[in-house]
Order: sequence, then structure tokens, then C-alpha cells
Amino acid sequence: MIISDILEMKGHGAITIVETESIQAAAKILREKKFGSLVVRNRQGKLAGIITERDIIRGLADKGPLALSFKVEDMMTRDVRTCKPGDQLKDVMEMMSIRKIRHVPVLAKGELVGIISSTDVVKYRLTERSSEVNVLRDLTRART
Repeated sequence: MIISDILEMKGHGAITIVETESIQAAAKILREKKFGSLVVRNRQGKLAGIITERDIIRGLADKGPLALSFKVEDMMTRDVRTCKPGDQLKDVMEMMSIRKIRHVPVLAKGELVGIISSTDVVKYRLTERSSEVNVLRDLTRART
């Protein structure tokens, strides 16, 4: 199984935000879209980082309500772990587990083509297992 299998199931693309937008704008998008993170782009449209709900909560805890007026670039994670559509799912799952990462942007030739979350991985694995059980059940029935 590879990452593109998950993207086929959930869809390609990702909601992004520019690093100069406010934290309040990021929080609104996260709430409206029911996402846990946003990929952050620089002014040239390239990957600059990722901002998560946790980043915003930490900022609010440290700076108070004033944090909402900060720019995304002030709170985002800059050292973003990414993957490619052809990467093995098990390798990406291992990276997510070891580094305690819940959201991983997917890049193809340096361009953002999607994002996968730990929830996406779980949904994919459950669907996959359910399909396997159904095949085994059908084989068992066919033999009787």
C-alpha cells in the first residue's frame, strides 16, 4: 500500500493558508472545515510550514487573546515532515508514530498534492481490513 491509495480514497488537495495571515483567520478555517491542521504557504506559494490546533492553543496559553492577532508564521511548525504519493504507507505510519505527527503533507515534484492525517490512515486500514474479511467470507461460502 502506498500513500496515493489513501489520496484516492479521501481526495487530493489540501486547504492552505499564507504565512502572513492571522492566527484568528487560521482558527476560523480550522473550525469551518473541521480540520486539525493547515498547510502554510509562503508568498511564492511554496510549502513554508504547518499550523495545527495545538500550535494555536499553545500560543493562546502563552500569549493570551493577543495571540489571535499574530501571524501564522509566528506559531507554525517550520520543520515539516512530508511524504510522496509513492511512499509506502507502513513507512509513513512509522514516521508519524515515532515523531508523534498527526498530519503529513504529500508532495509530488515539490508541489503539494494532498495531506494525510492519522485519521485518514485508520479509516483506510479499517476499509482495507473490512474488504479482506468480506473476501474471506465469500471464499468460505463458495467452498461449502
